[in-house]
Amino acid sequence: MSGAEQIETLERDVSVATFVERNEPYFRNVFERFQKGVLPRWNMNIWGLLVPWVWAAWRGVWLMFWISLAIDVLAIVCLMQVVKFSPLLAEAQLDPDANRTLIARYSSWISTYTVVGWVLLLGGRLWMGSQANRWYYGQYQKWRIDHSVAHGTAPKRVLIGLLIIAICAPLTIYRATQLRLDERACLNQVRMAETVEDLMLQFDLPDVGALGATLADRVTEAQATFDRLDALENPTDEQKTERSAARKALRDLGREAETVTEFQQISAKDRFDCALIDDFPTLARFQAPPEVRYRRVPDEEAIAAGDLNATKVLIQESPAIEGRRINIFTYNAEAIDTGINYLRAQYAGIFDAMTHVLRQSLIRVEVAFMQTPWPVIAFLFVALAWAYTGTATTIFVASSLAFLAVFELWQIAMQTMALVVVATAICVFVGLPVGIWMAKNKWFRWFTEPVLDVMQTIPSLSYLVPAVAFFGISQPPAVLATVIFAIPPMVKLTALGILQVPESTKEAALAFGASERQLLRKVELPMAIPSIMAGLNQTIMLALSMATISAFIGAAGLGALVTESLGDAQAGKGLLAGIAIALVAMMIDRILRGIRASFSRI
Repeated sequence: MSGAEQIETLERDVSVATFVERNEPYFRNVFERFQKGVLPRWNMNIWGLLVPWVWAAWRGVWLMFWISLAIDVLAIVCLMQVVKFSPLLAEAQLDPDANRTLIARYSSWISTYTVVGWVLLLGGRLWMGSQANRWYYGQYQKWRIDHSVAHGTAPKRVLIGLLIIAICAPLTIYRATQLRLDERACLNQVRMAETVEDLMLQFDLPDVGALGATLADRVTEAQATFDRLDALENPTDEQKTERSAARKALRDLGREAETVTEFQQISAKDRFDCALIDDFPTLARFQAPPEVRYRRVPDEEAIAAGDLNATKVLIQESPAIEGRRINIFTYNAEAIDTGINYLRAQYAGIFDAMTHVLRQSLIRVEVAFMQTPWPVIAFLFVALAWAYTGTATTIFVASSLAFLAVFELWQIAMQTMALVVVATAICVFVGLPVGIWMAKNKWFRWFTEPVLDVMQTIPSLSYLVPAVAFFGISQPPAVLATVIFAIPPMVKLTALGILQVPESTKEAALAFGASERQLLRKVELPMAIPSIMAGLNQTIMLALSMATISAFIGAAGLGALVTESLGDAQAGKGLLAGIAIALVAMMIDRILRGIRASFSRI
């Protein structure tokens, strides 16, 4: 062995000792054999075979810890299915003629889960034992490069691993042994607890036991009163009324006593299941307001004309859901509904004006597209494709237009184009200045960026809800929903394009005497045009996709054709309409991509 090899071996031995800390000779031998490629494939680490998660946590091999824990828990869960279904199988076998299907099903499940469980448990342990040293060697290689990688042994890591196991494994395994909970069982627990709490406050009693005894006494008294009145042979009208009241009081007290009894009979297991293995436990429930009143904004002209509804008080009734109280979700949902109704009542004129503007804009653009002769529209599309793209794209655009014409979808496609044009125009009119403001004001950018991220994350169908709430079902709310869904790329890419203008270029322009407005108009915006065009492209694509979904609230066009075919289960009709939408989107995308490329070359 040469001197250099001896030095390298000595350094490796020292690093192995530092890395493993314990059981150094064993791991030095394993690492050297692995490096030489002579380590057997099924070389076993005994601790990795027996308790892989403990060994992995002790050594800091967290990937092995999580994989071994997941395999073991999954294996035990499969075996617990056998424990769960075996009593059900025994019960079904008591009447084999009536339960043939259940017997076959349970038997199949038990045999399948038994095989899968033992294969996972035994096979997983064998695999972990064979891979433990290999993973540990990989961690050693990383540690030689980065000493922050976990090394040595640490009881603290074992405690962390045991804590993770205690949180994840017992509840998961216990859940596997339980049958599916009744959907209303946990809610009934909550409602019974609320009723008992209200009764304890009503009777000023300290505990449930005293409440049960009090209600039992009251039921006895009410029963005696009713029996006395019911025994009268010729009762007067007052006595009949008193008897009806006694019957009602007896019925109510009986229900309350029954509720208290059922609440006392809830087992600790049922409470535990509802708290930890069912849905997230109910944190709070609120009394629903019976009604909300607000006054419509008075119209002075209507008042002068004698309109009695000009100052009408509006009443919104919101009866409690799920009994006497409602949960947090329902409470806030009703509060939002109340706020929307209040805004609609107070600012109806503004919403009507916006609806009118959107409707008139859409009508005029539709007229422009649908009244223009089809050869002119087709020529403009083909000419744009020829001017800004290649021959192949021009042929594709012409073929797509021919598809729309041959399948008689031209007019419907023009309705979709009109909606997209109106929505895109609003996006550009609003998004461009907002994007410029974002680029110029860091505080506004700090506020706007997360809002835009949320807008891009919310499902597209969710935008239809506020549009319908404020504007009803028609084409104007469809345009508004399309604008809200499609505007984020326009804003973000406009701001990005301006922010990417080199500082040296802006400094040179300012040095030559350019004002801030001239800097924006003659330097920043021209250099940001490729990014702005990319934002326009994305906006149009999103507007086209949303225009299709907006057919659910009254938008016309190809989306309405898809919605109609979906409702009537007409697959062919829907497929052809979908192909038309895809072709329109691809035509616009290819043309805009060519226009953006031409700006990038300038």
